[in-house]
Amino acid sequence: MAEELKNIHTLFLEKMRQRSILKPVVLKHPFPERPSRALGLIKIDGNIYESDAFMRVMVLTTGIALTSRCTRSISLGPRTALHMPLFSSETILMGSKRAFLVDIHPTVRPQRWDSLGVEQRLLALRSRYPELLAQPIPLEGKINDIMSRAHVYVRVPPELDAMAISLFNDYLDVYLELVDAAAPVSAADQAKAAEDFEQYHDTVINHDPAVKLYSMLFGARGAVERVNDIFFAR
Repeated sequence: MAEELKNIHTLFLEKMRQRSILKPVVLKHPFPERPSRALGLIKIDGNIYESDAFMRVMVLTTGIALTSRCTRSISLGPRTALHMPLFSSETILMGSKRAFLVDIHPTVRPQRWDSLGVEQRLLALRSRYPELLAQPIPLEGKINDIMSRAHVYVRVPPELDAMAISLFNDYLDVYLELVDAAAPVSAADQAKAAEDFEQYHDTVINHDPAVKLYSMLFGARGAVERVNDIFFAR
């Protein structure tokens, strides 16, 4: 399959299925959804899975109905007992607006994050892609609190799609290696993991742009219910 950002979901799932048994999750609000508040013009579709290591493996497409314009979201949320960070990627394909984000969010306390040694590895990988990093997009507001120093958020012309896919795979390989090597932490550390996850959850619910969009489409209660189900297994 062509290494184009429009195919990122398929490429991602091919890799995941080679490593894990992915079990589909039955959602409270099944896909696809076309929110009535958007007059059916916005379509939300995708697949949500779980596995032994992950409480959520998410591939989500939010697009304008009957067009190719969309945002493709990917998230890997490990089970809390592993006390591991979370992998996230966003691809925006809205006509001339083409953007790509990838990061391993430091959703664990600094001591745990530092012990994993992941950020320096990501920074070294990122340094190999100067052309891809030529058009950075700044992130504003509280959502920056969940980003690592190694996050990449850039404008991507079509000719750099393969480069973006390569960086995506580099970050994903580092992340999956970390999760594969992880084992459930002690009961005391699991309590810390639960606290860390709650802090991350609250930041996302209160500050993530996706939650704001869902609030517009489904109302505040409907937004939180969907985000909790899709992202957080709640």
